[in-house]
Amino acid sequence: MPDASHQLTTTLGTPPPPEFAALTPDELTLLDTYVRGALDQRKAALDDALESGMRLIPRLARPAVKKVLGL
Repeated sequence: MPDASHQLTTTLGTPPPPEFAALTPDELTLLDTYVRGALDQRKAALDDALESGMRLIPRLARPAVKKVLGL
């Protein structure tokens, strides 16, 4: 099923390895679900780390730091 493969490609941001062609559509969908979950967890962890790090910066300097970081 090309839809499951396309969705996984979209999630990964790059075509999956050729070995993934041996997976069934259900397996590709499950893998896509796992990858999305891992990406969500990573984003949450990075957001928490950024927020924690921003607390170390003096309050008056935070807007300038956020601007430099593009936040």
